[in-house]
Amino acid sequence: MRIVIVLCCLIVIALLFSALQVPIIDISEIEKAINDVKSESQVNIEDEEALKKTVNLVVKELESDQRTRLKYLVSAYLVIWLVFMLYLVRLGRQQQALDQRLAQLEQETSDSQDESIE
Repeated sequence: MRIVIVLCCLIVIALLFSALQVPIIDISEIEKAINDVKSESQVNIEDEEALKKTVNLVVKELESDQRTRLKYLVSAYLVIWLVFMLYLVRLGRQQQALDQRLAQLEQETSDSQDESIE
């Protein structure tokens, strides 16, 4: 039972680290996208530097927002897994208590049968 709990904890921690790594968009990818849009659109873009700065700022803000959302998502998953692990621990303790009580009752019944035979 403890092995399962430890294994689940390790899986959750691995998922936490992988989920918090937001892919970062490079400037070269942004420039390529701008050039693709310029070539496909029929709109004449006059101030290319201002456009690049604006797009870079928007991308950085979106990446920041994405990190925030991922942190909330991962926090929610961690809380759910924590509650689940605590529930499993509680069930394990209750099972041990029931096993002890069952062994005690079996011992009492075997003792009472031994006394009635004598």
